[in-house]
Amino acid sequence: MERQSARRGPKHTPVLVQTALERLGARIVIARKAREITQEQLAHFSDVSLSTLRTLESGGDGVSTGNLLKVLQGLGLMEQIETLLDPVRDPEVVAFATRLTGER
Repeated sequence: MERQSARRGPKHTPVLVQTALERLGARIVIARKAREITQEQLAHFSDVSLSTLRTLESGGDGVSTGNLLKVLQGLGLMEQIETLLDPVRDPEVVAFATRLTGER
């Protein structure tokens, strides 16, 4: 009996995720150009490869979170990560906290 390979094909990136990645990449390009630095310079400042930066700027989905944060640091925008998933801006967290305080 022949065994089937456990390998799967490449994963599909959902349209909404791909669109968000492309918007993020475009924002990184704008931030880089506003600072008048090249891709090569930003990659160097961020300690990432040029291909990683190009993938990120083009909306690719294969860049690690760590490398994204390195690029934000290279742009001087690290503080902006603090607004991502801020519990105060999450309606489910606010509703949960309201339920907890209402039960006492």
